[in-house]
Amino acid sequence: MCTWCPMPDAKVIYALWILCVMDLERDMNIVFATSDLYSRPAVVTIKSLLMNKTKADEINIYYIGNGISETNQGIIRRLVEGYGRKIEFIEMPESLNDISGFIRTNVITYSYCYFQDILPPNVDKVLLLEGDTVVLGNIEELYNTDITDYYLAAADDLQSKYFKEKIGIKSDSPYFNAGIILFNLKKWREDGITQKITRVIKSGKSKFMYEVQDEMNVCLEGHVKILPPEYNCTTSILLFSYKNMCRYRWPSTKCSKEAFAKARKKPVIVHFTKNQIIQSRPWVSGCQHPFKTKYEKIKAQTEVAADELWQSDRKKSNKIVHFFYSKVSQTFVAVLLGFVHAFLYPKILYKHILR
Repeated sequence: MCTWCPMPDAKVIYALWILCVMDLERDMNIVFATSDLYSRPAVVTIKSLLMNKTKADEINIYYIGNGISETNQGIIRRLVEGYGRKIEFIEMPESLNDISGFIRTNVITYSYCYFQDILPPNVDKVLLLEGDTVVLGNIEELYNTDITDYYLAAADDLQSKYFKEKIGIKSDSPYFNAGIILFNLKKWREDGITQKITRVIKSGKSKFMYEVQDEMNVCLEGHVKILPPEYNCTTSILLFSYKNMCRYRWPSTKCSKEAFAKARKKPVIVHFTKNQIIQSRPWVSGCQHPFKTKYEKIKAQTEVAADELWQSDRKKSNKIVHFFYSKVSQTFVAVLLGFVHAFLYPKILYKHILR
């Protein structure tokens, strides 16, 4: 026992250690990466982040842009500085424009693979938030996740063994969603991931439905910590029950039923992912997402409040699927789409879709 404290020495040491660890995480680094077009929805994401109280002494936002206009930079800067936080704009490296292969997504997403080189060298840990998300709760617990032995932490995207087989990972390896990622950039730099992931990208072998996300999953397999879905509540989670989600995705790895229910009931981060059933983007006309109203309330408090909705490009087939989902049977739609998404896409249809 200490002469000055009733606690045993071991407990004193442990308490001091906890305080030291907490102090290391008092600053929070956040990164965004968008084109100029998507910087407008990202304003709402940033507003939602800043609205939620945090004990962090500093929130440092790094915004990697592909030609972000001065007008949009000004809107974002005023928003961030209005909360007493810091932001730094970084232009996307020109080298990313030289990446070979088909591009189904904006080239800016390739910056996810190179944050370790693009961001300042003193940034060892950073949380990626895509501009199609809203933060609805405190993210401190997420940010303080221990990822010392991992390259990143992210939520499982619930993909089938056939999908994983197609891109080249084991069926029992989780396939993570790249919308919200907590990066351990220190480990990326120490282990030379820049060279490894560049080889994967240039080989073109792992390009499939989600390109950058596929390539990151292949390169980092076995070194990813899986987060609960409350930190990345995708559209599908909100549309399907746990049982029907399993019918829809045929996931070879998945979260628990309890974690799934918690994400549906009280998500910390909602991710407005595209979906075959509904128009899920609240900045697009005809949105039917359950959190559309919440998004609109946050948007109304920003400089982009008066922005007109984008025009929807929903296909007729999507509208038919929505009809069956809303009027006939959720289970029927889950089974039908599951066969297509989890089996036919990776086994047969990719040859026709990814030309």
